[in-house]
Amino acid sequence: MYAVVGATGNTGRAVVKELKGLGENPLCVVRDADKAREVLGADTKTAIAELDDRAGMEKALAGCKRVFIVTGHNPKSDVQQINVIDAAKAAGAEYIVKVSGGRDVIGPDVESVNGQAHYKIEEHLKKSGLQWCILSPGLFMQNIMGQAANIKNDGKIIQPWPKDLPVALIDVRDTGALGARVLREPGKHNGKLYSFSGVSTTFGEFAKVIGETIGKPLTYVEITLEQAEAGMKSRNMPDWLVAHLVSIARAGGKGAFSHENTQPIRDIVGRAPITTKQFAQDFKGAFS
Repeated sequence: MYAVVGATGNTGRAVVKELKGLGENPLCVVRDADKAREVLGADTKTAIAELDDRAGMEKALAGCKRVFIVTGHNPKSDVQQINVIDAAKAAGAEYIVKVSGGRDVIGPDVESVNGQAHYKIEEHLKKSGLQWCILSPGLFMQNIMGQAANIKNDGKIIQPWPKDLPVALIDVRDTGALGARVLREPGKHNGKLYSFSGVSTTFGEFAKVIGETIGKPLTYVEITLEQAEAGMKSRNMPDWLVAHLVSIARAGGKGAFSHENTQPIRDIVGRAPITTKQFAQDFKGAFS
């Protein structure tokens, strides 16, 4: 049996949808059963467990041989995911698929606390004795949804990213499509680390594509990291999250998300990655 831990997040939902489309019926390990049924469908199999609760997670994962792990950023993500890995092993799991971050922002000494956490989790997984596969997607197109109000109300995208910097954006749904297939074939993907992205573009071009889709020209406003940090703090975002987002933008400005690698999507999913044009069309309602 398959399990998806973190099934109600953007990537988790995409994985569950793909698995269902492939004829599977995964167990979704969630904190809120009502939310799970709302976003994943009334027929979804669920088990309730907190990421921090070792005994509860072990009970939830009983009988699941393959486990997909994707959880939201938070200061305890390393402790939580390591707990899930250990609980899965104790419950009899054999194969773990973990969603990590971009390779240039992961390591023991990177600026982002979340990048450090991903490194710790990956190292723990590799030494766990379980079969494993690690996914490292590029920067998500869905991050632009945070600009929806600016786009809708002011015709602007305001970000601390250079307008003409190459960025190899990836749609969350591509990560889900790849992740679902990797989960189903441990023999083929065991011990592999897949770094992947969509086709390289720029945020200036992305803004143009969204503007053409909604029939309204958009202005791309590049702000400094200091301005972005001040703006996030003024909205009372937690300090750790502000620091993480600033570190990602800083790394991105140095090319951390500029390398295009579409081959894993083409080889494993069997199609080209979703384009920015398709993304803009699919989410047109959020921008207009």
